Amino acid sequence: MELLTRAESSNYRETSRHADVIAFVDALCQQTSLVKKVSLGQSGEGQDMVAMIVSDQRAFDLRTARKQKKMIVMVEANIHAGEVEGKEMVLALARDLTVGPLKRLGKKILSRLCLVLIPDFNPDGNDRISPKNRALDLATLEGQVNPPGGVGTRYTGQGWNLNRDSMKQEAIETRNLAKFFRAWWPDMFIDCHTTDGSLHAFDLTYDTSHGNEALFSDFRELNRDLLNRVARQVEKRHGFRSTWYGNYVVEDDPTSGWHTYPALPRFGSHFRGLLGRIDVLLETYSYIDFERRCHVIGAWLLELFRYAAHNSKALRHATAAEEAHIIARGETPDPREMVGINYGVPRRDQAGALAFDYPAHALDGDEVEIIAYDRKSLLARQYPGKKERTYVVPHHRTFVPTIAVTTPVAYLVPEALVNKLEGHGIEYVRLEAEGQYVVDSYRVHAKEPTFSPDVAGVVPPPGEAEAPLSTKPPPKRFETVLAVTSERRTATFPARTLYVPTAQRSGTLVVYLCEPMADDGLARWQFLDSMLEVGGWFPLHRVVEPAAFPKVKVE
Repeated sequence: MELLTRAESSNYRETSRHADVIAFVDALCQQTSLVKKVSLGQSGEGQDMVAMIVSDQRAFDLRTARKQKKMIVMVEANIHAGEVEGKEMVLALARDLTVGPLKRLGKKILSRLCLVLIPDFNPDGNDRISPKNRALDLATLEGQVNPPGGVGTRYTGQGWNLNRDSMKQEAIETRNLAKFFRAWWPDMFIDCHTTDGSLHAFDLTYDTSHGNEALFSDFRELNRDLLNRVARQVEKRHGFRSTWYGNYVVEDDPTSGWHTYPALPRFGSHFRGLLGRIDVLLETYSYIDFERRCHVIGAWLLELFRYAAHNSKALRHATAAEEAHIIARGETPDPREMVGINYGVPRRDQAGALAFDYPAHALDGDEVEIIAYDRKSLLARQYPGKKERTYVVPHHRTFVPTIAVTTPVAYLVPEALVNKLEGHGIEYVRLEAEGQYVVDSYRVHAKEPTFSPDVAGVVPPPGEAEAPLSTKPPPKRFETVLAVTSERRTATFPARTLYVPTAQRSGTLVVYLCEPMADDGLARWQFLDSMLEVGGWFPLHRVVEPAAFPKVKVE
């Protein structure tokens, strides 16, 4: 019996339930020794979060794969469970590359790559299927052309937006992925989405990590070149047009420029950028039909695999070099190398509440070609428009930090935050005894809340539709904004204080998490609120003298 996804067997009228995903993976594992099923753990509602390791020579763990000099490519689909085509095509490609029509190509790819595929990262949201979820509304540039059977929800069963959770890790699904990610430490990570927004004539938009361009400039250039090359191959081999992710700076006016989304590392792509990994964001266009969305993301995944296999040695060396650069910045801190930790521009809303914008800038000469439609069609919110037009416009994709800091030797952190550090796999040592350190400490001068948009939402009962974002659902999550000044001093710290060195592969992430004014740090996400007092010291301190490193075993 032919193995088909639910999308294929229903002629793209339905999408897979989580039970369908597991059944497909189990059936494929029975057909080939090239696929192994593994578990990330349980979802918030107790479902098994499954992944497939697709590899030859039984390279089903990182050590074996590295011994065979394979590049590790991890794919995450269905993080937003209303955006389902990645889920369907991850399954279909795993089949086609091992036992299907692409088996011959798959043999070449798997000789150089180990594919780690997560088809349904949000199983609880996936199974809350309704035809009204993400309903198409071109007047508000929202929603998508759904399969008649409907799709799942943006949020998890517990109400978390998993693509805003990378830094704070409040969802169990995020914590499961973080542990799984560390176990594999992939060279390349691919995240599958669907996007609505501004009207254009592309099938898919793509992007990569942003923020801290000065630290990662060469590596980001490699990542962008990779995406441009793959986009050309997708169009040449498959006939799908793609460009960089974004929307018009002024809606309905393509001449105003094209801008990407905020550089906050709560977004998975920017988070992985702090770790120095190659990252790919794929966003199929929600106004094309579901079957075409499946085929375009399938084409992109296939061509990314092909490109990664062909260039695996160079890409592996690039990620290894970037990891070494991160560690070196902690070993010999250079005050000229600043880590951007805040990209927000504060303002007051009509009610006087603190709010933030995160502007992207267009560098001189940085332009992008946008294939869209005539202005009359755009103003009428008509898709597709009557006439195609090509606009060459400024590309707003460069972020300038509003706050940047140097990398210290280490941070001294209260033991109460140990779970937060371990959740990110950050190395630390506990002080065995009380000791004095020369530190830069922060005096807290002000503390104010701000609303955190699209981080958590109300979960509808199974079968009922979730509220669209345009209805502006009530706030569910807030952030704490601090104003501080720094003072250098010699201070005594008690035994069991955590000493967190920055000379580790997560060193840049450590800086972002530990700084009080970081727009995505531990303080911002209210994990320190009970320790904060206006006029007092911020409870995390910057170590400035290398000799202070305690000679005890790293946890």
